[in-house]
Amino acid sequence: MHLSNFFRKNLKRAGDLSTLAEEIDHVSSYLKIEEARFEDRLVVEMDIDPSLLNLKIPAFTLQPLIENALKHGISNTLDRGVVRIHAYREDDIAFIAIEDNAGVFRQHGKSDGLGIHLVDRRIKLLMGASFGTSVSCIPHELTRVTVRVPIEGG
Repeated sequence: MHLSNFFRKNLKRAGDLSTLAEEIDHVSSYLKIEEARFEDRLVVEMDIDPSLLNLKIPAFTLQPLIENALKHGISNTLDRGVVRIHAYREDDIAFIAIEDNAGVFRQHGKSDGLGIHLVDRRIKLLMGASFGTSVSCIPHELTRVTVRVPIEGG
């Protein structure tokens, strides 16, 4: 059921933007599939400010970032993996943080981090150069990719 929902959402996207609620629904199906694959080794936590559910963001912003957290972070650890999605606001800016507890991100050349780079580029193109993604890492503890987008109407 989650797999069909995930594929249906991939095929039905119309336009460049979707709401945060739609993105959360899409990645929830993806995460259910991954929870089945990782069994008891994956914990997913969501902390979403309800006032941001109608926030417009570029379609397919969250899925590649969460996929990176699982593929490059959680899958490389033997410990229980935690992926956390936290959406909050500061004034007229929304922040969406995708975190994993592996802390294995390493900045290399331009060819690395293609998913993050593409998400960043689409945000800048659609919302302006002052918006986009940033990455921080505490080795062996935490990797956080933060998406920064404007809140229309402040």
